Amino acid sequence: MKVGIKKLQENEWLVHIGCGAVKMDRFSVALLNITLEHLLALEHGAEHSTLKSYIKLGLRIKQLKALDMQKLLRALDSKDILIMMLLASDEVLNDFVMANIGGILAKQIEQDLVTAAIPSEAAAKEAIRRIVEKTFELEASGQIEFSSDNTRYI
Repeated sequence: MKVGIKKLQENEWLVHIGCGAVKMDRFSVALLNITLEHLLALEHGAEHSTLKSYIKLGLRIKQLKALDMQKLLRALDSKDILIMMLLASDEVLNDFVMANIGGILAKQIEQDLVTAAIPSEAAAKEAIRRIVEKTFELEASGQIEFSSDNTRYI
């Protein structure tokens, strides 16, 4: 079965599956992609972790510029940020967050990274979902922008 995805608006996508079509938001499309990756891996006898796919989706925030990261961090719950940092174990992410979150909160998160326990998979996915949805929301409203080496302005 073939799957096609077409962007209708900033946060509205049309997903064609066989002869049917479904409108989805951007996070639902990302979940569909994770599910399809999972199915392909299982089909080929490989292992696939949906939690790792969630983390990979959340790590996209490393592509933000410092000012945009600050805007995102102000809109997020610090508990969700802590969970993302615990799960990702990514020094670049940790340094980027600490540099842009503010002094007092950075000290608190630094202490929590040492003492906090890894949450359950369901709680971890919920925290990352909130981060990713807020990221998509801010990007759709034009408050933050992802840039890469290929980004060009006219």
